Amino acid sequence: MTISEDLTDEVSDYAERARTALCLDNSALTAAMMFAQPSLERWAPNWKYAYTIGLILGIKFTTEGFFLADIHELLTDEFPIEALKEGERLALKDYDWGQMNSRCRSFRNALVNVALEEPLDETAVVPEGEAAPHVLIVDDCGFTCELHVSHVRHHRPAARIHVCTTQEAAIAYWEQCSQSGDLPQLLLLDLQLQIPQVGGNQAQLIETILNAPNGYEVAAALDRSESVDLLPPKDFRFKPLIALVTAHAEQVEHQMPLSPDGSVLGCDILLGKPLNVRSVGALLEGSFV
Repeated sequence: MTISEDLTDEVSDYAERARTALCLDNSALTAAMMFAQPSLERWAPNWKYAYTIGLILGIKFTTEGFFLADIHELLTDEFPIEALKEGERLALKDYDWGQMNSRCRSFRNALVNVALEEPLDETAVVPEGEAAPHVLIVDDCGFTCELHVSHVRHHRPAARIHVCTTQEAAIAYWEQCSQSGDLPQLLLLDLQLQIPQVGGNQAQLIETILNAPNGYEVAAALDRSESVDLLPPKDFRFKPLIALVTAHAEQVEHQMPLSPDGSVLGCDILLGKPLNVRSVGALLEGSFV
């Protein structure tokens, strides 16, 4: 279906008005898009109604104290309250609420991968009151660590950044953060955490890397930390946005095809090494979802 430029502008204006009028953060906006997606097909061509229902569900899913009357008072009175209630009821039928954590994560990953295709040049404006991001960088290359630290600082000067050079140090740091309830939002994770002692072709090199301590083992350890085997948890836990950053990205993708959302073996994003300042900006924005 071809969408006119006028319609694109209208949709963009309405989405931006909703963001500012309702004071929405990245989490609420992402959830709104996730909920609106199936509704856009159900109620086509009435995109505004579908997106408004998505907003209602997305905001309720991520915040407290939101009422349908807020839509009328702050955004639009185009739709009666009863119509909004009915739309909300119908839209809720599309979801398996036992799988919402993985569904939200997958939707977030897909959005970040889209953003990484053409990341913005400019530095994002830091929202007032936003906490300084907590970033963990795991890489055995000192130059790469310094470069990635500088890219993070470019976008978030107050960011708290911790660097680990080994799998063991990364897992120990994560466990320490878990105990204190201060988990990183973003993990920049190298695949190769030990210099291979063998030559050969790329396939042999990748196999050697995977048989040594590597980034996937760090991601797997984080998966185990939220396993149902560990229930009941002490507190609410989450996994950070995990970007697997490797000089062997093409070989990894060839050997282990990515999931539809762009993830691979517990890592949300696969990127070539080193990162540039624009891609780090997109990752930081995605980590706040």
